[in-house]
Amino acid sequence: MKEFIKNQKVTYNLMSFTGFKALLIFSLLTEGPKSYEDISQYLLNHPYLREKISIDTMRVYINSLKRLGCEVKRIKGEDKISRYFITEHPFELKLTPEQIQSVIKVYKSIVKNMGIKEIISMVHLFEKIGNLIKNQEFVTEIKKFSMLKDINIKLLEELVECCDKKEQIVILYNSPNSGEKNVELIADKLENSNGKIYLYGTGFEYMQYGSFLVSRIVKINEIKLNSIIPSNIQSFKIIYELKCNPNNVKLNENEKIIEKNNDKTIIEINTSNKFLAKQRLLEYGPVCKILEPEDFKKEFVNLLKDMKAGYYCG
Repeated sequence: MKEFIKNQKVTYNLMSFTGFKALLIFSLLTEGPKSYEDISQYLLNHPYLREKISIDTMRVYINSLKRLGCEVKRIKGEDKISRYFITEHPFELKLTPEQIQSVIKVYKSIVKNMGIKEIISMVHLFEKIGNLIKNQEFVTEIKKFSMLKDINIKLLEELVECCDKKEQIVILYNSPNSGEKNVELIADKLENSNGKIYLYGTGFEYMQYGSFLVSRIVKINEIKLNSIIPSNIQSFKIIYELKCNPNNVKLNENEKIIEKNNDKTIIEINTSNKFLAKQRLLEYGPVCKILEPEDFKKEFVNLLKDMKAGYYCG
């Protein structure tokens, strides 16, 4: 205490080693069965302690844990060695059914606006909580509302890494039209759209930027050492007008504002995929107007006419 009052610094010299050892033994016994030799060797190798304890001292620690409310069991294996482990303790996280429903309600409301990395982190967090409260139903309930329920988490994490590095990969894709096939692309990004997760990238089959439903990706067959961007990818520019406050416009990576005033914004989009461009523009509804090119504008108008006809036919 005098040392702390003098320099206001906490060092391992100020630690209660008795309490510290009790916490270490508590942690070890909650992980699983440990013998006296396991515990003693762990304390001997610890950077702050570096000392063995006697079997009698270890029993004192175990009795102290029992007095705190821990349920400590002892088992003997085929090697006749006694091992101790904690089956229950007063520090366990507990959630009532009402609290679980509240967590699920909050999760459902925020997951729609999460990024892919955040969603993955949230899944791992809920798995840890489920293990801590020893309630597998909690994890099962969360998965019902997760966008990852039909997706291999490990595969998704690999795709995240590929996108971060912009790697050239070959995926096995279960296409709804042609079944399983290899698709080569340069991975760009993963996005959450309407409750589904898509992988975006420059595909080599049609030489254009495209999207792939992640739940249909079976596995990554190959990651190329060097990315080679095809030289024959055909891209084109679309210029469109939005009737809205320019401060409210959220641009994609392939878009830029070329003109704006108080109630109107003119945007240029550079793309190689007409389908994705049309999907993007349809999101805006009546506040969007395509200015050029003329041939794309006609295609878009025909699309709107076909959509309108679908509501009035039959």
